[in-house]
Amino acid sequence: MKYLERFANVAVIVAVVVLLGVILRGDFGRRPAPAPPMQSLVGKTVSLPGVQFPKDRSSLLLVVSTSCHFCKDSLPFYKQLTEAARGKLGVIAVLPQSQTEAQAFLQSAGVETSQIVSASPDKVGARGTPTLLLVGKNGAIEHAWLGKLDVKGEQEVLSLVAPKS
Repeated sequence: MKYLERFANVAVIVAVVVLLGVILRGDFGRRPAPAPPMQSLVGKTVSLPGVQFPKDRSSLLLVVSTSCHFCKDSLPFYKQLTEAARGKLGVIAVLPQSQTEAQAFLQSAGVETSQIVSASPDKVGARGTPTLLLVGKNGAIEHAWLGKLDVKGEQEVLSLVAPKS
């Protein structure tokens, strides 16, 4: 019986030491860091077959997929965004689906683009969908956003796409 009692005492002491170590290191209750912003794409040049970026203005690339629920959830914002960008930016949609399927998907939500390209997201450096890329006149990425944006993210994109004068 004394052996079992000693073993239990040692186990309690070890558990307390481990718990204190975790707390003192600051790991207890720490949430994982959010995904890093897509800064790694900024400055890279986008090259898509059949796409000529306008020389007189920047372009917005909507990298989406018809099978992505975050893309579907974001369609009302993309409609607002493309309306705000009209006349200010070229808007190019990049989808892995066929032209016909992609066009039907965007039109059903009222998202107007100047061009639709059938290509996988990785062709423009995107790690997934939805991704928004603001591309300069020379084809270099100036800003990048990944995922469904919160209200603050949406406002950031809108302020860059259609700044209030």
